[in-house]
Amino acid sequence: MPVFRPRNKLEILRDMVARVIARSELVGMLRNSVVNHILTASAEEDAEQYFQMARLRDLFSIDKATGSDLDARAAEIQPAVLLRARSTPASGEVTFSRAGTTGTVAIPIGSIVAGEDAQGRIQYRTTVAGSILAGFTTSGAVPVVSTTRGIRSNLAAGQIVQFITRIAGVTAVTNGNGFTNGRDRESDSNFRARLKAFIQSISRGTKTAIEGFARNVVLSDGRRVLFARSVEPILPNGTVTVYIDDGTGTIEEFSSDFFTSLDTLLASAVGGEVTLFTEQRPIKDDGSFALFINAVLQVRGTDYRLDVTEGKVKLDPVAYPTGLTASDTVTANYRHYIGLIQQTQKIINGDRDEPLRFPGVKAEGIKAIVLPPLVIPQTIDATISVLGGFDTSTVALEVVAAIQSYINSLDIGEGVIVSEIIQRAMDIAGMYNIQISNLSGASPVDQVILEDQVARIAATDISLI
Repeated sequence: MPVFRPRNKLEILRDMVARVIARSELVGMLRNSVVNHILTASAEEDAEQYFQMARLRDLFSIDKATGSDLDARAAEIQPAVLLRARSTPASGEVTFSRAGTTGTVAIPIGSIVAGEDAQGRIQYRTTVAGSILAGFTTSGAVPVVSTTRGIRSNLAAGQIVQFITRIAGVTAVTNGNGFTNGRDRESDSNFRARLKAFIQSISRGTKTAIEGFARNVVLSDGRRVLFARSVEPILPNGTVTVYIDDGTGTIEEFSSDFFTSLDTLLASAVGGEVTLFTEQRPIKDDGSFALFINAVLQVRGTDYRLDVTEGKVKLDPVAYPTGLTASDTVTANYRHYIGLIQQTQKIINGDRDEPLRFPGVKAEGIKAIVLPPLVIPQTIDATISVLGGFDTSTVALEVVAAIQSYINSLDIGEGVIVSEIIQRAMDIAGMYNIQISNLSGASPVDQVILEDQVARIAATDISLI
């Protein structure tokens, strides 16, 4: 099949003129002749059609489509599943205070407070009601969420100090910690990379499949997995660990409901049962799992085996050669993961309760354990010089935000590079120079992050003078 090659106006006009001369008694054609003007107009129109056809071809290429066209390509691949990550507002906690201690002051839900950056004011709304109790000058931590979406809503600690809603009896507000979970709309390059990873992961059972499906996990509240890395042991043992992170380094969430009360795996045995399942999964394997048969504690590894990813208990054939006896009761204490870890584990393993929706990604006979990476906190001490005409404190805040954005966007196992920190800082308008004196408690050298670790930093851990 011939290759499609767009033609330009000059090529088209040259061929038109040649054909007219060949089919007539003309021996040439003046530039200002009527025929030449007609042919030029026709050539321009044909060239425009070639241009539009070439553009149409590019619109159907994942590598070249942008914006809404790229969204349309994703919808064609997997409708309602492959969606561009929307911008998210920052959220965190603020503390209200007053001068006196008499009486209780109520802080209504929906109260608006604000902070400022170089671009102007950013407002935050309280999502629950709070109060300053009698005898106290400060409230407890009150959750707030930004009314502005995107990375701009990530203010540093101490920047929220303004009241938009006046609250009787309250004189001050502040945020003790910086906000880091506000994110911009997913860029074309990131979305394109995720589309390709999804296509490559369709085969399932591969490293690309496991990591690709993990990166597409989104909860109903908008939280999503941004980073995923599967790690196999040097000596294969049928187990792979999948580390995931949402960009904050605080992805680990678990419930202790069945640690404070018993989960009943079997209220009354019929007899002969050897396999049981917990109500919730995956189980947090922190040594707290305890199995009881008829209220007698069993020994893991001797009396039973446990698959923490499936919540599956298998009685040992030596300890229980005929399984349970009639009327036996089986209960357990344990903690279990919730949130993104729980949802990712369900997608990778599959769900025995919803096999059509969650068929699983991993290969049969392989155990995939979803865990949060070990967060390696970073600290930075640096001296900056600012050009004349720029406000030093404003530039310093922007440098802190730029460094924090770089480190907190690093993937699992990705090292912290000193030259990258310097470049991000020097990209800020008004910067003249930066000299890093300390990086994570040592001289400023690149920080090696292992495959099960992730580097993260808080704004308060960046000290600029």
